[in-house]
This record gives sequence, structure tokens and C-alpha cells, in this order.
Amino acid sequence: MKVLRALCFVLMVPGFVWAQASPQKADSATNDSEVAAELKAVREALSQAQKQMASQEQALRDALSQTQKQLAVQQQEIEALKLQARAEQTASVRNEQPARLVEASEPVTVSSSLIAPDSGVRGTGVVQPLPQAVVQKGEGPLSFKIGSADISLGGFVDIENIFRTTNTQNNIATNFAAIPFSNTPQGQLSEYRLTAQFSRFSIHVADKWGDNDVYGYCEADFSGNDATNVYQTVNGHTLRMRLCFFDLKRGKWEILGGQTWSWLTPNRSGIGPNPAELAITYNEDQNIGVGLPYTRAAEFRVAYHLNDHLAFGVGIEDPNQYIGTFVALPSGFTSVGTQFDNGSQIGTPNLFPDIIPKVAYDTRIAGRHLHLEAVGLVTGVRSTAKPVGETTFASHSSVGGGGSIASNFTLFRNFLLLGNAFWSDGGARYLVADGPQLVIRPNPAGTDISPSLVHAGAASAGFEWIASPRSAFAVYYGADYFGRNFFVDTTNTTTPGTIIGYGGPGSPNTNNRAIQQVTFDWLQTFWKSDTHGALQYYTQYSYLTRAPWFIAPDAPRNAHLSMVYAGIRYVLPSTSGFVLRVPYPENK
Repeated sequence: MKVLRALCFVLMVPGFVWAQASPQKADSATNDSEVAAELKAVREALSQAQKQMASQEQALRDALSQTQKQLAVQQQEIEALKLQARAEQTASVRNEQPARLVEASEPVTVSSSLIAPDSGVRGTGVVQPLPQAVVQKGEGPLSFKIGSADISLGGFVDIENIFRTTNTQNNIATNFAAIPFSNTPQGQLSEYRLTAQFSRFSIHVADKWGDNDVYGYCEADFSGNDATNVYQTVNGHTLRMRLCFFDLKRGKWEILGGQTWSWLTPNRSGIGPNPAELAITYNEDQNIGVGLPYTRAAEFRVAYHLNDHLAFGVGIEDPNQYIGTFVALPSGFTSVGTQFDNGSQIGTPNLFPDIIPKVAYDTRIAGRHLHLEAVGLVTGVRSTAKPVGETTFASHSSVGGGGSIASNFTLFRNFLLLGNAFWSDGGARYLVADGPQLVIRPNPAGTDISPSLVHAGAASAGFEWIASPRSAFAVYYGADYFGRNFFVDTTNTTTPGTIIGYGGPGSPNTNNRAIQQVTFDWLQTFWKSDTHGALQYYTQYSYLTRAPWFIAPDAPRNAHLSMVYAGIRYVLPSTSGFVLRVPYPENK
């Protein structure tokens, strides 16, 4: 290998030497110029290519930057839509609560809510969902889903102090028709009660089936038929059904069946069954208040929502032909009393279900919500007996009716005026049964009897004011009136001329002509949390009087009492978002 390397070196050296020594050709300058030109062209081409590449790179960078900006904007829009959806869900939920605090009185199913003043305006005549207190759509500590159904549990724990200046012997529901007179021992004694029986729980199930929105709702408390010794040791208050109904909505149609608030109960908006939509005061008294017609009974009804303003429908409701303990019966036909609800007879032979049509209109005047409604009532009663000297029964019936009008108007922000008026021929059972639906009238010969309906009417007015996000106040006045319907007992051969019926001369002081009530409510929310619940204090003060048709010599002209409800309520987390609510918040 060394020899070969040496040989190659020897052969190459002469060539290098010759090349260095040889003279250049004559055209070498021209060749150099051409080479330089070619090199310059190449450099320019390379430079142009580099510029194009740089331009394309910048364009790619700009496009990438623009895409990133668009993605960022889209992400922001997505987050905004999510926040809006949550806000709309919360607002729709809150807007479902009535203009009052957590469950004040017979009313609302759950608690009322703390809605911001600018949380938006709730719907008017359109079909409304159930109160969000029970419609959490699977969100919240006590809300969940099973399949496609949203299930929410709600309720509250309540401890209530009750003081009355006379001994009505009532618990949390005041018997307005039996306020003791001052010439009785009960009229000279005050009473105090402490109870937790107003505590409540509820369940709401909502689902969608095709074009149908369906939901079921049930609520219960512990004010059932207690044993006579309920307060002696363990206070074993009885569970009872307050509400339990099914509601289906399809387009503009709505169908409901089950136990619900009567359509004679005034609405705050629309004609829906949602307790949050009902004008049932802030009162804590379980009988709500004087002057407000209502029942919670089995009902089937169909409603049509023409538009966002107008809705109407018709329903049938379970009646119970009612005489209570008010009516003096014909002495020759006292056994007929078992055909009527006398306070203990529940199996009455009702003629037909009460028929209740309703129309409601909601609008805005100068930006303020106005609700108007009119309700009708058709009711009937019947009885049967063997006329004197006959061997077969003779049946008689009577058909009556009546109606009511109601309205509420937001006079200014968070200040609601509301009122209603009711008049009927046979509608006393809708006034907490404070008077009879009918009396039994004998014929002139005293050989037969027939039912005769009693006139009954009521009215109430007041205002509700959400003074702050934590404080609400209300004032109401209400009155009930029961017409007299009396006659001579032609069946009484022992004491001719005896007056029977209702409200006649010599009638007991339970035959009331008028009952009146003035109420002041204050509701205060201490704190609330969507995850830990809410704590609320409430106070109701009421002054009541009742005046009978007949006043015995030296007897008081009326009975009267003052009463105070004061309590603390803990609201379960699933409903804690609804403590104070604004009925129709204005966009200010």
C-alpha cells in the first residue's frame, strides 16, 4: 500500500506544476464574466425564493394566528352560553316562586325564594312549570336523575310558636267560625302552643315524552287527623296528603288530574296548579285567612293557553254537600242529616261534581305586571226521605253556583297590590267551611223536605312588599259573609212555631253573619346557601272578629281575638334557593 501511495504522488505532482506554470487562454476574462453573471442570477433566484418562502411562512403564521383567535372566541362563546344556560335555569326556577317567603301558610309547597331584583320577568298566561323549589333538573344535593326523568326532593323543618288571646283549642289551623265569646270560660283564657307539625316534604318528577312535557308532584305535612291524646306525651302527629297530581302539557294544551288547589283559589299569574303561582298570602295560619276561597281536593281539568296573555279552561272537582254543625234540621226528619257532611259523615251522596270554569289574562301596564281572572262555580245537592204517609222515597235536589274575580298589580317595584271577591249560592265549603252549604226546608204541610242552598260570599285585599333581599312584609284584610236561611219547622207538632235552618231568631251564636280579619306579616331570611339550605324567621299577627245572626240578651255582640305566629324554619338544600322571592321583578 505504501508503494502505491508513493507512485500516485509521483504521477500527480508534475500535473500540478504544469497547471501552475501554463499561461491563461485569451478568452478567460469573458468566461469569468459569464460565470459571475450566472452566479448573480442564481443568487437572485435564491433570494426571490427565500422571499417567497418567507412570505408563505408569514401567511401561514397569520392564518394560524387567526384560527387560534377564532377558536378562542368560540371557546368564550361556549362558556358564555353555558353561563347563560345556568343563569336562565336559575332565573326560571326562581321566577316560579310566589311573592312570599318560604312556605308561609297553606300556600306554597316548598319555600319561597331569594330572587335578585333584576332576575327577569316571569311568564304570564303561558303554561308554567312547577316551582323550581321542586324542579332542579337533577342539580343540587337532593336532586337526581333516573333515566330521562328529573327527580327533586324538597321541604323544610319548622318549629312554630302560637299564641292566642282566647282558647280556640286549635293547633296551627284556626277555626275562624268558632272564636270563643267573652262570656265563656274559653273566652277568658289565652292559649300557647309549640309545634313542629307544619314541617313538610315534597317530591317532584319531570320528564319529556315526545312532544309532551309531563310531571308529577306530591307534598305532605303532619297535620292529619291526630289522636285525641296527641299532645300528651310523644306528639305523634299524623302524616297527610296535601297535594298529589299529574300534569301533562302539549303545545297550548294542559291536562291535570289529582289532588290540587281549586281553580277558585286566586292565581298570581296564569291558571297553573303551581303553588308558586297562587295568591295565597304570606300567612302562617294553616287555614290561610278569612276572605280567600280555596280547597285542595281531587280535580280533573283541561286548560288551553291561547297565547302569552290569555288562558282558560274547565275543571271538575270533588264536592261534599255540607251542613256542618250549623243547621237545625226538621224535627220530623232528623235522620236526613246523615246524607250530608256534618263534620263526621264523609260518604255523602253528591249530586254531581262541582264544575269550575276559569279564564285568566296577564299583561303589563307601564312596565308593571297585571293579572286578571274570573272563575265560575256550578254546584248541586240532593236528599231523599219517605214523605209522611208514603211508602216510597221521594228525592229532591237543588242546583246553585257562583263565581269570583281576582286581580293583582305591581304598583311599583317589589310592591304588589292584590284582591279578590267571591259570591255564591251554596259555596260556603270554599270558605274553610265556616258556614253551611245548605239547609233542609220542610214543605208547608210538614210531610216532606227538600234542600235549600245558603248564600255565601267573601272578599280580601292587601299588599305584599319585598323591602330587601332578606325582608318581606304584607298586610291583608278579609271578610266572609253567610246569608240567613230559616223558616218555621212545620214538621214539629210538639212545639209549633220553632224556627229551624240557619241564622234565624234564637239560633246559636255559631250561626255567623260575618267574620273579619286583619293581618300583618313579617318574614326575615337569616342566611341561605344552595348547598347547605336556608334559615328563616317569620311572624304573623292577626286580629279577628265574628258576629252571629242572633244575639241573646246580655250576650256579647261579637267574639274577637288576637293571635301571633312566630317560628323558625330550616329549608332543605334543594329548595334553599327560594327564600325571599320577588313576584314580578322589574328590569331596572
